[in-house]
Amino acid sequence: MPSPKKFRETLDEFGVKKEIIDEMYGGFGILCSKTSKKTKSAFFAQALEVMNEKLPPKSVQEILEANACCKSGARLKRSKEFARIHENLSISERLEQISARPYLNMGSAEVDENGYLVVHAVAYHPGLKFECACPTISKVKWDALIPREYCYCCGGHFKFHYEIMLDAKLKLVDIVSSPIDTDGEKPCVFRYEFISKAR
Repeated sequence: MPSPKKFRETLDEFGVKKEIIDEMYGGFGILCSKTSKKTKSAFFAQALEVMNEKLPPKSVQEILEANACCKSGARLKRSKEFARIHENLSISERLEQISARPYLNMGSAEVDENGYLVVHAVAYHPGLKFECACPTISKVKWDALIPREYCYCCGGHFKFHYEIMLDAKLKLVDIVSSPIDTDGEKPCVFRYEFISKAR
């Protein structure tokens, strides 16, 4: 989930105008890591509504990708270790290894017929329906509709780790499906373009 502090800093880094930021934060005041998940969920729903109305789609995507979580610590260490151990494997061979290792928490992936990397993110379905992997969304009861663009944050997470594991530069081109706008009928799937790759 985006860190409220980092999210606010990112808005400044991307040059979002003060009046747009004020509109995004209207009624919420200062948010921090200890703010309740329900409040954060409502805030991000409002913030995204304002962003989608006031900012170009590319900026919305870039801001949310920059806020991807879990880019350090144990997950980063596992991604780097995977890259080191499998550096002599081809992309397709690495993808097979990733898919066979659920402890990596990177779901599964393949290269489609058009050469895009399609990542089937880690799917959560404790009941009959899929749930959003983000605890800000899935662990609270919220009234506001969360726009699909929120998934760019999660897409940035997978982009970051797959770039390391595949030794490739990726561009997120499509949120193929998401539980948050399909009423839990579809899991998280992302499509990436290879900008560059080692082999």
